[in-house]
Amino acid sequence: MNLSDLLNETTVCCPLVSNTRNGAIQELLNHVQNLGYISATIKLYSYIEELENNHSTAAGKGVAYPHSTSIEVKKLTCVLGISKVGLDFNSPDSQLSHIILLSLSSKDEPDKHRKFITLFRSMIVNSNIRTLMLEADNSTKISNIISNWEDQYLLMDDLE
Repeated sequence: MNLSDLLNETTVCCPLVSNTRNGAIQELLNHVQNLGYISATIKLYSYIEELENNHSTAAGKGVAYPHSTSIEVKKLTCVLGISKVGLDFNSPDSQLSHIILLSLSSKDEPDKHRKFITLFRSMIVNSNIRTLMLEADNSTKISNIISNWEDQYLLMDDLE
């Protein structure tokens, strides 16, 4: 599985309009709905909000990973949002989250998002990638950053 299989121009929201955690989650869910992957967002939003209230999905360094399972989703579905202002996801390092990766998993494969997030983390741990994403002003640029990183990552993998 490649990041670009799920994160491309249509599944990247840059910049996010919302200026709150809950607003951003709703905005990302609305985007998934507009893409036709889900028919409604109310139950998913409530579930994700409850998870966030009980245990933050912020990983630190400006990144958060809200997630859920859904009976409507047949395969892992992800949408990436970039917030220029930063959002309070109650991060362990107290930093605002600028990069928000929402993942929705099917009920049959609830853990598949972990593999995807592990791969995403291997990219986003690079501070240069985070900076490039924050400086990008549209989804095409973000998609290109992901594809370019993947090309280099796969090349390094081939060399080992």
